[in-house]
Amino acid sequence: MDDRLNRLVEELKGAIDDSIYASERISGAIAQIEEAGYQVGLLLHVTIALTQRCEEPANCWTRMKNRSETRFNLDDVEFLKSMHISVGR
Repeated sequence: MDDRLNRLVEELKGAIDDSIYASERISGAIAQIEEAGYQVGLLLHVTIALTQRCEEPANCWTRMKNRSETRFNLDDVEFLKSMHISVGR
């Protein structure tokens, strides 16, 4: 990623963090758990997927078709299978 995009993604991450910490609902739920005698550690996993927008769909398809390698994890393969899409190996 270029520097500008990195900065934008970092800004998005900060906005997500701020939203979570500012949430009265989350704060209230944490307070209730703590009042019940427990400590709370909150760990959230956020995946940010970026795909460059393409003005000409035909060009996008050509770019995708010409990629030398596509990698799928097990979850990807299971999802594609559930959609009746075969994945070549």
